[in-house]
Amino acid sequence: MSNSNGLISYIIGEGNASEGQFAEIDWSAGPYFLKTEADPMGGTDYTITGVTKFHSVPYALYAESFSGLEELLARIESLEEALEIGDPEPGTVTDIDGHVYPTVIIGNQEWMAENLRVTRYNNEDVISTGLSNAEWESTTEGAYAIYNNDDDMLQAYGKLYNWYAVDDSRGLCPQGWSVPSDADWTALVNYVVSGGFPNELENPNGAGNALKSCRQVGHPDGGDCDTSEHPRWNSHDTHSGFDEFGFSALPCGHRWSGGNFGGVGGYGGWWSATGYSSTSAWSRSIYSSNGSVDRYGGSKALGFSVRCFRDID
Repeated sequence: MSNSNGLISYIIGEGNASEGQFAEIDWSAGPYFLKTEADPMGGTDYTITGVTKFHSVPYALYAESFSGLEELLARIESLEEALEIGDPEPGTVTDIDGHVYPTVIIGNQEWMAENLRVTRYNNEDVISTGLSNAEWESTTEGAYAIYNNDDDMLQAYGKLYNWYAVDDSRGLCPQGWSVPSDADWTALVNYVVSGGFPNELENPNGAGNALKSCRQVGHPDGGDCDTSEHPRWNSHDTHSGFDEFGFSALPCGHRWSGGNFGGVGGYGGWWSATGYSSTSAWSRSIYSSNGSVDRYGGSKALGFSVRCFRDID
């Protein structure tokens, strides 16, 4: 029967088959075609009115692989659960020198999970280095240093930059990334706090410990976390890193404004892009001996580490 417009609808797979079984068709062995014949006079003189190719039939192709379907659904469910609880999704970013850094998503931000070690600005100009103590103290140009001029410290902790390198318009971070502002650091810490890790000095479950790498002398978890090889935190009876968010903060130390080095193993300092006077800028600090992330305002001549980030809203 046709409708009022003369269109005929066919239901494939029902009725009485004159040959074979529709359910036994191996759709992966196609292609298959639908041939339509009609006899307008009602006799047996059929005329072919059309031939149509069957296109993909996804369920028919994969219905027999139900175990594979179950596995796929389980993986989708696992991914949905991971997204719901905010598990970090790893990635990478590459600087102008070709250094590749792992990255981690924390809240609405993506952060480098290692300290910056670039030697050039984004326009390929070289960043000054090798400054004596007196030169480091007096310069107002961008510069970087390696802790104690020791290549092993470079490999373990990255480079230490003065704030003038951070503030340079030629760009320190990879394209599309930036040095976090004071407000960006605050947003990171607030997100960590919202996850149940208060920013409290004496709290072993504090925000600082949640952001620290677990690499520590005598770490209570043992295994790879318990190590005396750099990079690692100094031993402490109460405060140990557990790297809840994949940020993997390490105690990179710093270069004093007067040029000397100190703090490796016990302290990590990271610049923000926000200055608050002609000679000072905001940074963040984490210590081996407490559980908080501290906001610190200090001389722009200090040498701190840099973590680049980007918003992912």
